[in-house]
Amino acid sequence: MDIPPAWLSLFDGTRLEDKLHVAALLATVDEGNGPHVSFLSVGEVLLQNSKRLSLALWAKSQSAANFRRSGQGALYGAAEGSVWEAQLVVQRHEIAANLALFNAEVTNVRCHSAPYAQVTGLVGFRLHDPDSAMERWRQQLEQLRAFSSSEI
Repeated sequence: MDIPPAWLSLFDGTRLEDKLHVAALLATVDEGNGPHVSFLSVGEVLLQNSKRLSLALWAKSQSAANFRRSGQGALYGAAEGSVWEAQLVVQRHEIAANLALFNAEVTNVRCHSAPYAQVTGLVGFRLHDPDSAMERWRQQLEQLRAFSSSEI
């Protein structure tokens, strides 16, 4: 199964002003083998295609440390009335100023749904300063585009 087009379009790095409320969850495993979850905006996730994505995480964050250490994680998003889970394996990473940039391969996709309900959202944001957040997101997405197009 691949990441569905509806989820790809949410995190394709375009029309950010229409996606201020959209978010995804990144699950990693900490040093004690416990779960760790972080909330990512459309400015921190760039879905290249149904099998590859790039992430921009704060370089000193627990998620970045977990992702670097284990090389694995899972990204969750809501689309088409379901929760989608993309299992990830890090292919490459680098530190750029205060960001940890990651390219990851999507190794498996699962759809979580129920016949009696439709998922309308996973998690959302209400930004305190949308203009500055969108400017930072645009800069991060440009870094991700350049990083993801370079050699693995």
